[in-house]
Amino acid sequence: MRLILVRHGESEWNRIGRYQGQMDAPLSELGLRQAEALAQRLRREQIDAIYTSPLQRARRTAEAIARYHPDVPLHEDPALLEIHHGDWQGLYAWEVRERYPDELHEWRMFPTRSQMPNGESFSNILKRTLTFRERVCAQYAADASIVISTHDVVIKILVADALGMHMDRINRLWITNASISVIEYTDALPFLVSLSEACHLGHLESVREKQEAI
Repeated sequence: MRLILVRHGESEWNRIGRYQGQMDAPLSELGLRQAEALAQRLRREQIDAIYTSPLQRARRTAEAIARYHPDVPLHEDPALLEIHHGDWQGLYAWEVRERYPDELHEWRMFPTRSQMPNGESFSNILKRTLTFRERVCAQYAADASIVISTHDVVIKILVADALGMHMDRINRLWITNASISVIEYTDALPFLVSLSEACHLGHLESVREKQEAI
């Protein structure tokens, strides 16, 4: 089975550097254009189902893809929500750096043992993400292709799991907005086929150095 993992297009809060987590920031003007470019890239792909986080930045990205696949079911699933950032949600990146320097360092370097103040534990998002993957892999045929429209940390967990990476290394992965990462699951091993592919975006690609908050 093939999972086509797409990160949502740029949100307004990505654009201005505010931590959003599970707050429902809309897509920016650039994010809408990114979502359409992504949809054009996938319009001729075989797709058997589309799953999306309920947050509108992921949902609207999924809907752009679904417009070219009108017969493919589109499902919302709360398991695909971004990690809850707790007290960081709504803060600008510079505010988090100033108020929570130790916690931010721990999140970046050792996410498995960190927890954003009043936020979701890493063990919880890990469990819900991998449980979702197991459920979808059991539900569909071996040759199925499933699109997952979701968020940065969820994609990083799925990629790290497929590669057998230590989860403390996930923040060494960069997943750009409206990019495609593909994992193929076989009876023997999972294979990472592509990571954060963004050729379809061209000049619309988000610049990593300018995106401080997820």
